[in-house]
Amino acid sequence: MSSNSPPAPHPYVRPPRAGAVPLIAPRVLRQLLDGEGPPLLIDVRPLPERRLAHLPGDRHLPLEELVAGVASLPADRAIVLYDHLGFRARRAAEFLIDHGFGSVAALEGGIEEYARVVDPGLARYSGDERGSDLIVRQLPRPETGCLAYFVGDPVARVGVVIDPGQDTAPYQALLAEGDWKLAGIVETHTHADHLAGHSALHLTTDAPILVSHRSPAQYPHQRLTEGEAVRFGSQELVVLETPGHTQDHLTLRLRDQIFTGDTLLLGSCGRTDLAGGSPERLWESLQDRLLRLPRETEVYPAHYGPLHALPDRYVSTLGFERATNEALNQGSREAFLRYMTEGWPPKPARFDEIVASNLAA
Repeated sequence: MSSNSPPAPHPYVRPPRAGAVPLIAPRVLRQLLDGEGPPLLIDVRPLPERRLAHLPGDRHLPLEELVAGVASLPADRAIVLYDHLGFRARRAAEFLIDHGFGSVAALEGGIEEYARVVDPGLARYSGDERGSDLIVRQLPRPETGCLAYFVGDPVARVGVVIDPGQDTAPYQALLAEGDWKLAGIVETHTHADHLAGHSALHLTTDAPILVSHRSPAQYPHQRLTEGEAVRFGSQELVVLETPGHTQDHLTLRLRDQIFTGDTLLLGSCGRTDLAGGSPERLWESLQDRLLRLPRETEVYPAHYGPLHALPDRYVSTLGFERATNEALNQGSREAFLRYMTEGWPPKPARFDEIVASNLAA
């Protein structure tokens, strides 16, 4: 991933698979809804989620009631199913296709992506909405296509920052605005495409920097191993060691969410020819660590958007990625290893310099 120019997309495009669920992008759906003969929209979320927001003119048929309600659906009309992020809708689409419906699709990215890219006036799930005892906030950096995260216990007013960028002003403003104390600064891995902000944030907050025990970091830090927990108030981030993109890569699990760094991106995964990576170890991390988690687990990556040849999306689910992610659908270990070792763009020109800087301070 170059810091100077957009990388070329990987040439291994997953061929269409028999029985794959068709996906429809939010902007395409909007065009269809504004045209003649619009599709029937079906919201398959539970009622409590629907009460927050729903798409105009839709029909509510929760996934759990689909079997009983299938007879009431028109067989001669296009149907688009949607939910929050896309996982339930895909399961519903599979069911309808199996029952003979010929024109069915799932809304890619769910109502969350539709609200973000098509209709900003539509109420969205708040990034903070994890109950009264947990806050999860995404902090995107459009100029680099990077995502940092703040997770916090709003009762104890204690939180953790994950993968901060070099400009720490947004994190300091967030902490000051909410009167937060920072319990830790976690780096999921040694970044090769941008300068990290852990040391600068440490200097202003005195919060410890936490990295993998495999990291060759030269700055003062605490070392994390498999199964350890980074605690903040009543909450905790559980460490999963997921080497492959780099030798020191960690994934952090918080309830039903995982912060995957570059191990799992939306639609792909991080390349393995930077900072001591290994395609074999990445395969093991994906298969033995991440893909054993529940399909409903929400995926929060460290990169997004066209600068990294990725979708312009911030969040997904393991179920959705298992169904649509190019890297996860190579068919075999051998095919995955070929995918990870052939055809990638050249290493970024400043790769060595950025890695050295991120390890030194």
